[in-house]
Amino acid sequence: MQTIGEKIEETRKRKGISLSEAAEATKIRRDFLLNIESNEYDYDLPEIYKRGFIKNYAKYLKLNPDKVLSQYQEQLITLSRRTKKPNTDFFTPNTDLNQTSNQETLDPLLEKPSLGKINLNKPAETAKEAPASDDSLLKKDLYVKTAIFAVSTLLFVFGIFWLIQTISQSINSNNDALATPTNVAATSSVSQSNEPPSSTEYPIKEITLKASGSVYVQIRQKIDNKELLAKPLIEGEIQTIKRRGPIDIAFTKGNFITLFTDGEVDPIEPNTASAGKITLP
Repeated sequence: MQTIGEKIEETRKRKGISLSEAAEATKIRRDFLLNIESNEYDYDLPEIYKRGFIKNYAKYLKLNPDKVLSQYQEQLITLSRRTKKPNTDFFTPNTDLNQTSNQETLDPLLEKPSLGKINLNKPAETAKEAPASDDSLLKKDLYVKTAIFAVSTLLFVFGIFWLIQTISQSINSNNDALATPTNVAATSSVSQSNEPPSSTEYPIKEITLKASGSVYVQIRQKIDNKELLAKPLIEGEIQTIKRRGPIDIAFTKGNFITLFTDGEVDPIEPNTASAGKITLP
């Protein structure tokens, strides 16, 4: 009687395939393939894995996997009957075995109709559940990263607004302090009111700002508290402002701006990499 293992081994050898090549192609260990060809199925693995190995090996050898599994099931039933029958049964002819031996050749194995399919849904379901669980973990990880990015962005925006507001309040407080004279200054201004106003008049000058990086700049004219510029500048952007008298220049990153004035030959560069403020006469 030609067994499943013998037929598989015969097919493999006829195709000129070695066990090592078959093991590499099917991703099944070589010793398991050798056990299948030797009809040794008592190794410590669940039955569902043994059927899966047989099915994949049959597919690789271009055999009908359903027919191979059906014959494997018949072989298991025959072996179980042998173990259950008393010793006297060995002296009586077994018609089932005779019929099986007459029908089992290699060609009918490739052509005869299927005797039934072995239910292998469990490994398929397991294989589906594993990607599903992996997808859920990936989605969860994506949600967490998205939430962290959103929170970080909000904190960054709030920080920028807070810094801008702080700079504005600082400039306003300085202007208020300058605009509120003491009693002595008030008395002095009254006594000097008869002097010509030409001392408080300033000529119109220009100041040019050049940004070497992203920076927020605010310029306020001190004599009338007029805001001349308040906007973010990008790298390479140039702004020219007309001013009258001293000005306060506040910025978020001093090393990203360069100032050019009418009366100065050399450019002015704030000596700080953080937020700050300078006053130009």
